[in-house]
Amino acid sequence: MAEEIYERLRQKLDSLTKGYPKTEKGSEMVFLKKVFSPEDADLFIRMKRGLQTPAQVAADLGMDAAETARKLESMAHRGLLYFEREGAEKKYRIIPFIHGIWEFNVDRIDQEDAVNMGRFYMEAYGKVLMDYHIPIARIVPIRADAVRDGKILDYDDIESIIQKQTLIAATDCACRKVATFAKKRCSCVDEMNVCIMFGKAAEYSLETNLGRPRVLTVQQTLDILRHDDQAGHFLQASHAKTSSGFCNCAKCHCGFLMAAKISRGTGFETWSNYKCVKDNEACIDCGACVERCPMKAMSLGPDEKVIFDRDKCFGCGLCVTTCPADALILERKPDDQLMLPLDDKFFDNQERMGLERAEIDKARLAAKAKP
Repeated sequence: MAEEIYERLRQKLDSLTKGYPKTEKGSEMVFLKKVFSPEDADLFIRMKRGLQTPAQVAADLGMDAAETARKLESMAHRGLLYFEREGAEKKYRIIPFIHGIWEFNVDRIDQEDAVNMGRFYMEAYGKVLMDYHIPIARIVPIRADAVRDGKILDYDDIESIIQKQTLIAATDCACRKVATFAKKRCSCVDEMNVCIMFGKAAEYSLETNLGRPRVLTVQQTLDILRHDDQAGHFLQASHAKTSSGFCNCAKCHCGFLMAAKISRGTGFETWSNYKCVKDNEACIDCGACVERCPMKAMSLGPDEKVIFDRDKCFGCGLCVTTCPADALILERKPDDQLMLPLDDKFFDNQERMGLERAEIDKARLAAKAKP
């Protein structure tokens, strides 16, 4: 019976965002069994999508209202559900594995989880994260002035977005937590508390105390951006009209970058609205951009000349801000190639991903069935 409930939980998670695929060795089940009790799993499976009050959940599932409220609150404080406040009332929602359960349970990730998640990525998860069209997050330029003619979109101008915030919190990064268990120590683990949340997402992290949250001022957050540029960290913003935060991603241990490598680099470059342009005449072939590029779009040829593979570029702008010859600049993609958010809230966008995935999978199956 226990095995059945966890398989049903996996299937529920598989219906969200990019999916949660089944593997032959069952690596996907290990963390679920660690953080979900069978009772937790049953409630998660039966809940509808979207924000709901405890009274709505209780009425829908035929449960006692007070007991339902207690269970929802308990699961939210263990990173298994998300909530938002609307006045004095809380509304809860089910969440995907990434971004969601994995990140909210960063405090509980241990060495066994790190090893097992690596296996799961290699076996199946790395591929599905880069599959389909809508991105989980969006790569944004490290600085607005890295974009030619000031043509950065409002959704991508992270500095401007930060300056509008009234509540900002930073939490520990799950990717860097995994890196703490690597055989060879990585410098990225020197700074763990780097996942930035805004507004209601910040409220959730501070109230649940998940990921060692701390409140940041606007200036402290802008200082993090400056540091990211110097350190060569690229930025991923939440893919929503109202940004709920951003990630400071180290190229050594970013989970999505790992997924892109597993998928042979496919998919990740579409998570951005920009591409780099190289002025070959101005380039002095110093190689600074080669070291900075997370996607290895820049390389040195046999003649020590810098070679630029534009197809690999995902528009982070790190090469632009370090080029001493001003030979590099980001250009905004044509309008028909832009990746613009359609939903106001991050988790609503995650819901859209699940619906898109179902439609694409159905079309793929139909295509295979044709004689």
